[in-house]
Amino acid sequence: MKSSIVLASLFLVSVAVFSQQPVKVNLLEYFDKVIPPPASAKEAYDKCGCNIPNREGDCKADSLFKGMTDYLGKVQMDIATSNGPQADMMKKMQDPEFQKKMQSMSDDEKMKLAMEMQAANTAMVTGPMKPEPRGVTAVLKEQGKLTETNANDLQNLNSNVQAEMQHQQEVEAKHNAVNDWEAAEIKKLPIINSGGESEGGPDPKAVYSVSMNAFKKHFAIVEAELARTGKSWGEQRTKSKQLFTPYEQGLEKIHYGDDAKNKMTKSTLSSGQTLMIGSITNLIVGSQKAYEDAASWYDRYVQFQKQNQQ
Repeated sequence: MKSSIVLASLFLVSVAVFSQQPVKVNLLEYFDKVIPPPASAKEAYDKCGCNIPNREGDCKADSLFKGMTDYLGKVQMDIATSNGPQADMMKKMQDPEFQKKMQSMSDDEKMKLAMEMQAANTAMVTGPMKPEPRGVTAVLKEQGKLTETNANDLQNLNSNVQAEMQHQQEVEAKHNAVNDWEAAEIKKLPIINSGGESEGGPDPKAVYSVSMNAFKKHFAIVEAELARTGKSWGEQRTKSKQLFTPYEQGLEKIHYGDDAKNKMTKSTLSSGQTLMIGSITNLIVGSQKAYEDAASWYDRYVQFQKQNQQ
């Protein structure tokens, strides 16, 4: 048990965040690389994977955004394991010779090593701070604005989520109203006698016509949602780009933190890139949801047409 605790301590020390620093990537460019929401349900269906047997309306857009999400995940990992003792520690712990040496250590020796590693990391951020160049302090100021904006967004998060949930309930109610209309219209259709022993029913052609009109109503709701989403998504992207531009431009001028004199400063500067990745990810999530929701409705229509061709 003691050995497990000691090994866990070594691992936690090896992934400490004290030595984070920005990576040399212009993340601002990626706001324009995110695929925007579709303009129509048909476009969404054509680009999504909807060929799932026995699962009508279940469409996924993961493949559209996988390249971007994987890349952003890699950049975030690079930030977390950027230059400094942290990266050296992780490489050292993965070295077979070092691992063999650790296996031969006593628990006390392992604990001593863990404490030495922790002390080295702590010294990086608790030692005397050197004055930073003017360019670095300017970026730190922009970083502070990002942190403040993020804090305000978090404060408003609950109310924004509640408002969106309310809107989604209203959209669902509209679709349910169309379903009710369709059922009522079919119920009005005259019953025709098939001539057999079974009871007759409405003319299939008439039922098809009512259902097609219902789909038109559903698609009107879907298209209105896509227009709303496209507008708000575009506004969000523009706002985010404007917010992060001064920070990114300043970061480039100080060579992505290389000009900073203190490890703590570099760690602070890296948090701006993390916030930017979060902002880009929010755009991906919003666009992906729009694709999947719209494609699912068009898939219902495709399945309906297939059933009526049989």
